[in-house]
Amino acid sequence: MPIRTGLDERMKQIRLDLKGYFSEAKEVYAEAIDAFTKLDSEIYDDVKSVRKQARVTNWDLSNNLLLILAINQPLMEDLRIITTYLKTVDTVERIVRHARDIARSDRSLDTLGKDIPALPGELVEPVLSMWKNLADMIDILSLCLTEIEDIPQVKIVDCWASIQISHGQAIEALTTIKSSLYGGKAARLEIINVVNRVERSAYNLVRLADLWHFSLYNERIILDD
Repeated sequence: MPIRTGLDERMKQIRLDLKGYFSEAKEVYAEAIDAFTKLDSEIYDDVKSVRKQARVTNWDLSNNLLLILAINQPLMEDLRIITTYLKTVDTVERIVRHARDIARSDRSLDTLGKDIPALPGELVEPVLSMWKNLADMIDILSLCLTEIEDIPQVKIVDCWASIQISHGQAIEALTTIKSSLYGGKAARLEIINVVNRVERSAYNLVRLADLWHFSLYNERIILDD
């Protein structure tokens, strides 16, 4: 008979910790995106601090999950869930890291765009649209993984498709708007970094959604196809 030494209680705590981890990642990402729209460099130190703490949280959660494996003999479904939680810890830490990267670009844009009042709406609006869909995905994954619910596949696919469309719009705008309106050619690279980081964060969540469905049903799906 499988050994389940405090497994249920430990998994309950892991889920609570993951919920808080998702929430923290969403909050710091929102701050980084807001700073982008305002050409605000002051947020960088705060985001960098959260990034440092996220690394510690990553280690703690990963060690706790490995401890569960060491002192228990989980059933196959439990094992798939634990494996997915290990991937989740890494994915959320990457999201925080992407927020840090965006905040770093915010700082550069604040300097490069010192002679402009604001970024053009053609650049800001697609990024805000991407963020809205990414925030929805964070909420969905947080709920599903901590409440043991299946992924709303259509919603995830729709969010991902919308992000790809907005990503394309932002890149296209960069090729048509005069660089002097957003801080010059160096600023272009920073804006590209911002839109690419949001897109990559979303992609990582889509792949996590695939894995979570598999952990629940032992059935593989590909939502980014």
